[in-house]
Amino acid sequence: MVFLEDISQTIVKNTTDIIGFPISITDEKGYIIGSNDPLRIGSYHQASIDVLKRKETICYEISEVKNLKNVLPGVATPIIINNEAIGVLGIVGDPSEVKKYAQLVKSHVELMCHEHMKKEMSILESKTFDNLIHYLLNLKSTEDSDYIVRYGKMLGFNLDSDVKRICFLIEIDFLSDPSSNQQYPEGSSWQFLQNHIIALLRYYFIDSQEDLISLLTLDQFIVIKSINHDCQTDSFIKRMENKILRFKQFLKSKHNVTASISIGSIHSGLEGIQKSYHDSLQALTAGKKTTISPEIYHYNDWNIMLELLGEAFSPYVAERFADKIGHFFNHANYPTLSSTFMTYCRCNMNLSETARILFLHRNSLVYRLEKIKELTTLDFAKFEHCLLLYFAIKNSETDEKSPILQEDDKEGIFYN
Repeated sequence: MVFLEDISQTIVKNTTDIIGFPISITDEKGYIIGSNDPLRIGSYHQASIDVLKRKETICYEISEVKNLKNVLPGVATPIIINNEAIGVLGIVGDPSEVKKYAQLVKSHVELMCHEHMKKEMSILESKTFDNLIHYLLNLKSTEDSDYIVRYGKMLGFNLDSDVKRICFLIEIDFLSDPSSNQQYPEGSSWQFLQNHIIALLRYYFIDSQEDLISLLTLDQFIVIKSINHDCQTDSFIKRMENKILRFKQFLKSKHNVTASISIGSIHSGLEGIQKSYHDSLQALTAGKKTTISPEIYHYNDWNIMLELLGEAFSPYVAERFADKIGHFFNHANYPTLSSTFMTYCRCNMNLSETARILFLHRNSLVYRLEKIKELTTLDFAKFEHCLLLYFAIKNSETDEKSPILQEDDKEGIFYN
């Protein structure tokens, strides 16, 4: 088997260090694939063929190997995996001294082979699930649907239209605390954290054989949960929220990293999974622009909807706004003015509360609002005008924001 060649040199080195005798390993065709002597690797070893055929340990005395090519004294024993001899382990030395190690080393090698096979199967299974998730999230046609349903059934998942599902997106910010001296076990890295996070997600969220979990990007994971038909949506969401909070708390205490988690909509069938994913992706994108805490974003949350609505302007509407209030957008103090107005809206257009939050004198706040009114020609006494400007600003916001000034503004000093 190919994997035996991959690990043979590691086995040779580690085992030799323990027992103090040279080791050799041959494959199922009798060629040496592991040896303390590099010159022997790749050479043919006739004696191994006899061991493979007989499937039993054979001792080779010093007197017996004199006339045998490329055979050293010692003990040769077959490596058996699933009742099949996949290679031969040789321990070089006086048979009377090395025979006692044969069964022990043979068991150790076979255990390493089993572990390697298990790891390879786990990786293959993970890739298979990742492929299924990729197909689900990129569904384009009815023909694709039929293929995906068959593929899902092959893996043990019922993706027919009668099963309701919901998507959760989990984004890990493992650099959220730059001052953290988080140390991972020796020899591990971000890969270790990824694997541990997947294990945690399985523990907290996977309770049905119909649930799916996958890594989407380096720091983003998806959980697709199935929902029983008799399950109440509100109680299900509350139960998931509790699990999400516990997951976030454990992640923070164990690895000192934070996670933003979005919850999509509930739908049935393949198209429903795709829609729920896109809804959760939109909720995650919008939620990260808010101050919602803890970072759990529902697609159906009013605050998320408001954020999404602010980004929903068509190019035509956005262009009309740019023409109508371009002087406001292009003003040198737009960052401060826009932040002031957004705070005014969040304070339910209450001047006193807005001034208190911004640490401004009431007259300074009124002056700023009058300046905005002058630049936009909007009337802030009308709710509809406030709403228009609110969404215009939301639509034009960038991640880079200027801080709000904390001192009173003076005409002719703050404004040019």
